[in-house]
Amino acid sequence: MQLNIKIFFVYFLILAAINYGQEKNENSNTTEVDFLVSYYEQDGNNAAVTGGIGTEELNDIATQIVINVPMNNGNKLSISGGFDSYSSASSDQIDPISTGASGQDARVHINGAYTFISDVTNSQYGFNLGLSKEYDYSSISLGGSWAKSSEDGNSEINLAGQFFYDGVTLIYPMELRSLTTNPANYDFSNNSENRLTYSFSATYSQVLTKKLQASLNLDFVYQSGFLSTSFHRVYFEDESLSRIESLPNSRYKIPLGLRLNYYVSDFLITRLHYRYYHDDFGIDASTFSLELPLKLSETLTFSPFYRYHTQTAADYFVEFNKVSSADEFYTSDYDLSKFESHKYGLGIRYYPLFGITDFSPPLLSNSITLKSLNLRAGYYERSTGLNAFNVSLGFSFEVR
Repeated sequence: MQLNIKIFFVYFLILAAINYGQEKNENSNTTEVDFLVSYYEQDGNNAAVTGGIGTEELNDIATQIVINVPMNNGNKLSISGGFDSYSSASSDQIDPISTGASGQDARVHINGAYTFISDVTNSQYGFNLGLSKEYDYSSISLGGSWAKSSEDGNSEINLAGQFFYDGVTLIYPMELRSLTTNPANYDFSNNSENRLTYSFSATYSQVLTKKLQASLNLDFVYQSGFLSTSFHRVYFEDESLSRIESLPNSRYKIPLGLRLNYYVSDFLITRLHYRYYHDDFGIDASTFSLELPLKLSETLTFSPFYRYHTQTAADYFVEFNKVSSADEFYTSDYDLSKFESHKYGLGIRYYPLFGITDFSPPLLSNSITLKSLNLRAGYYERSTGLNAFNVSLGFSFEVR
């Protein structure tokens, strides 16, 4: 039943966006629809739910739809939405007795954006609104963006800002719930906290030569409110009972990135990306990635890629059973530990000049062309022992 409701939600989203665009623009250019389905799995032995030890096994299936509708005034409407469902062996240890809500969950999200485009000033600005909901977490986001390109189109500056208001239901580990009621039936309705996130992004892109293009990106993120996770246990060297992790109620993050795209030939492009990251939790990180799209024919491209990441540990990270009860802040979440990681993968894109096939779905008078297929798979390994695999399949459509 839940799956049918989600499928109906996705299909209704497509119909609403396409019909709205056609009503507003009888002479519209084609509406673009991208549909993505992905599968992710991981395993390891450093689960934060059990204090930095124990299985990290997790499986996630996600779908997403992005719809871009050109308007007759030259502006653009974009709507995206989707859902994902996961099961987690580590999360199941929050409450081993009543496993339903802790061992598996589902998230539904929807976002809308409207962009005003001016060919006279070579600029555009837009606004967006987003909603997301899962069992113990809900989020509302508001944002805006502005971009301007040079008259020759060789350079562009893009500024964007985003605000998130998140509501977090505090789900405590089984043994830390109130002993005045049955722990398995503990009422969480009066246990919630808020989290605020402000983000700002600035990107400058420049065509340096006929073959080389570069872009520089600077982000600043500030968070305040409840930044811990209420079901992450921490075990102390001088106490027998666990506590939940304790992190400061504010945090800033500063990522700085450089991207270089070099045109080697008609068959090969080199895409290089480097990002430096710093935050006031004490983490400094560097990420390097390389992608080599190789055009095998007029319709087929292979894109092998590699990413390397290294980071220092947060000031508050301590391993299992080594935390002192005198510490104010502490966590055993290995995402905040010192580690190195590697990710290897391959992308395959199939895009015939006139599309793959045409069809007309029920309830729509429009003609739809399946333009391309995109398959991407990657394997991830971390020096802490975490391993993960993900694969995604994307479909790109044009609606006329």
